[in-house]
Amino acid sequence: MPGSVRAARVLAFVAAGFAVLGAVVAGALAGPAAAGAALGSAMPVIGVFTCALCFARSGAGAKVTAIAFAAFMILFGIGALGRGIPAGIVQAGLGIAIVVSLSQRQSGDWFRRP
Repeated sequence: MPGSVRAARVLAFVAAGFAVLGAVVAGALAGPAAAGAALGSAMPVIGVFTCALCFARSGAGAKVTAIAFAAFMILFGIGALGRGIPAGIVQAGLGIAIVVSLSQRQSGDWFRRP
């Protein structure tokens, strides 16, 4: 697995960890409704995480799906920033890094392998 794909995979795992941690903290501080809202805003992160689990054995479909979910991560992160939630910059930044990592030629060659 090339370094760019491995980096995107690690970033997806980190983003999923942040999403779960954010939902737990929101639930502890503000109740179950806040935990549900935090988990709902992290749905693209869960999608990228699911795709990242399949990077080692999947084809180009996993790459395209992960890029689409990462684009939604960027949009949700910018939306969180617009609502005044500073943690949205982390989600947007991780989404940008995942898109850039998966858009490189090395990752394209990896996902086109037989």
